[in-house]
Amino acid sequence: MNKKESSALKDILIVTCITLASGILLGFVYNITKGPIAREKEAARIASEQEVFADAKEFQTLPDTEGEGFQAAFENALAESDVTGVKLNSVDTAGSVDGAELGYVVDVTDSDGYGGDIQIMVGVRTEGEEPVINGISFLALSETAGMGMKAKEPPFKDQFVDLPALSRIEYVKDGKTEANEIDAISGATITTDAVTDAVNGAILAVETIKEGAK
Repeated sequence: MNKKESSALKDILIVTCITLASGILLGFVYNITKGPIAREKEAARIASEQEVFADAKEFQTLPDTEGEGFQAAFENALAESDVTGVKLNSVDTAGSVDGAELGYVVDVTDSDGYGGDIQIMVGVRTEGEEPVINGISFLALSETAGMGMKAKEPPFKDQFVDLPALSRIEYVKDGKTEANEIDAISGATITTDAVTDAVNGAILAVETIKEGAK
């Protein structure tokens, strides 16, 4: 082996050692951080559930919504509606201190946001004569600052409180006049549309649950 070949082999060994060391270090860091990250996500989820159902004392995952049968029924409901870009993540029941069911908390993502996925929690109260939206909370929002990010602010977000959940929510640009309407965010129609579709997806999920219970 000449000097040139020896130098090349040495370089290869150095690069290999660096790569292995980097891989081991990344694995070590991942194992250290995955626990805190998971706990942080769970804490954010719990906070979001409590935000949309402040009077609920417990939240429990609804197992029936995780099966293929429910998912297929939900996808059919989406296909028959004009709701697009929606993915259902999970559904929890919201219960009172005495165990009575107050409604549902639906975790849903819409992929049609201006800046990417918009993930929200939607509270749907079903204990009354007619279901109503109890509120929404954002788990992921990466829209344009000063425009789409206004979706997280009360003037827009609070419009979803006490909206009827028997019909689809619609957004308008010239002043709402109907009970199922909200005012769009000025200059952020795409964000408004994505959030509205996500909420309508949550309504469809609850309707699918009710249909399955009949």
